[in-house]
Amino acid sequence: MSVYKPAKSRFWQYDFQHKGRRFHGSTGVEGKRAAEQVERRIREQAAKGELDDASRMTLDVAVEKWWDEKGAALKGGDRLEGRLARMIALVGPNTPLAEITTEAVGRAIQKRRGQTLTKSKAKGAKVYLPSNSTVNRDMIDTLRPVLNRARKAWGAKLPVIDWAELRMAEPKPKPKEFAGDELALVLAEVQPHWHDLVNFAARYGCRLSELFFPLADLDVADHENARVRLRERKGGDDHIIPLLPDDAAMLAARKGRAQAADIDTVWFREVASKVKGRPAKLRALKYNGAAIALRRAMTRSGLRETKGMKGAHAMRHHSGMQMLRTTGNLRVAQRLLGHADIKSTLVYAHAVEADVKAGLAALSRNSPEPKEGEGKKDTQDHASTGKASGVS
Repeated sequence: MSVYKPAKSRFWQYDFQHKGRRFHGSTGVEGKRAAEQVERRIREQAAKGELDDASRMTLDVAVEKWWDEKGAALKGGDRLEGRLARMIALVGPNTPLAEITTEAVGRAIQKRRGQTLTKSKAKGAKVYLPSNSTVNRDMIDTLRPVLNRARKAWGAKLPVIDWAELRMAEPKPKPKEFAGDELALVLAEVQPHWHDLVNFAARYGCRLSELFFPLADLDVADHENARVRLRERKGGDDHIIPLLPDDAAMLAARKGRAQAADIDTVWFREVASKVKGRPAKLRALKYNGAAIALRRAMTRSGLRETKGMKGAHAMRHHSGMQMLRTTGNLRVAQRLLGHADIKSTLVYAHAVEADVKAGLAALSRNSPEPKEGEGKKDTQDHASTGKASGVS
């Protein structure tokens, strides 16, 4: 049997050829004997021609095909691999794609809801059930891309699944924004080489992963018509954001320095050379470093405790809220944030409505009450005026 275990993977892999066609991928299991059984079954399917019809392909084989074609290139591959393994185990690795129906996915979701999780703490381990958000991410958001790929790219004829009905209700996010000098408090808690990135995120509302766009996707040749293309978005479509001239000039300068240093991002820091007299080198900033820096800044600035701002996503909320307040146009805010569905943008409108309601309540509380006798006198005056003018 041709199974092997890569050094950086928990799972055994299979790799064989049948009639000149190569079949390879992960078995999704951690034991060698179980991996050999998986590989034997896949060989039998290949010999019967079952893998030629995408709708008859089993889930585990389909996931590995999707992984090789698309999944391995996505960010967060290690976490995604674990979610895929959980999803396969719950739906059933041997389940043909044609048998994955709304009912079948629903049963798998109920199993996931009942699985307890353990979180270690200093005073002991805490056991709890997964949140609705975790269930949706592990099951729906992990399985759906595989089935979509099978349908659109592999020609599989699959049952229609009612994903909206299956999705568990999640609490709506409450967008938060910086007030006064609060953004300055964040900037004071990060190193200067993060400042341009933080300001850019707060203005344009990019997700943290989207900020690390390749240089080829940044068009700043004309500062008056500059723009950046953001890829790998949730909906799968690219998103283009126009840039203000000042930001275009800043990014153009950074792009030139990055190209000269042979790095593929405009976000970098200078590292002093150990050799006296040599210029400083540029070192590319990373996604994980930005995430950690912003989480720490939110905590140290006190914004995590006072406003619930936990990290980089607070910049996106701030941008959406500011755009909606400035323009009053929900579609413009949707366009900036790149929401495929305007329902996602409505949470910002709800937050603004809450502010309006609070303002009206404040006005009501601060309205001067009529002094004793004033209301009665006004009524009498109005009545006499109406009688004299013939108004009834």
